[in-house]
Amino acid sequence: MAVIGARPATGPWFLPGRSRPRPRTRPQPARRGRRTRAGRRIESRLDVRPLLVVIAVAAALALFYLSQSTRVAATGYEIDSLESLLAERRAEQQQLVLAIGEARSPAEITRRARTELRLVPLEQSAVTYAPAPDVAD
Repeated sequence: MAVIGARPATGPWFLPGRSRPRPRTRPQPARRGRRTRAGRRIESRLDVRPLLVVIAVAAALALFYLSQSTRVAATGYEIDSLESLLAERRAEQQQLVLAIGEARSPAEITRRARTELRLVPLEQSAVTYAPAPDVAD
């Protein structure tokens, strides 16, 4: 169904080579004589659509760069915190190894046996040894 005064649809505004349909105006009489600067400006209008597309692409690239640099910085901070945590764990491990070494020393075992367990050393006469069997060849 055709509508009176309808115009054909055009493509998106940002694609080059396509333009919006001009509004219907009365044709103006041709002017003779010297043209003014304003008249030349109107005739030589620039198409701003490609410029808008370039600005949009530049903004998208800027946002992408900022997101990537933020991600790299956050990863760096995470690595630093994990390195400090690893250093703390290694120091803790060294302290535990030292504590184990001290607990296994004969002097520490003797001290704990006397103080905590209230043990006393045996006299030499209380200890008897079984004789070694004679081995005949």
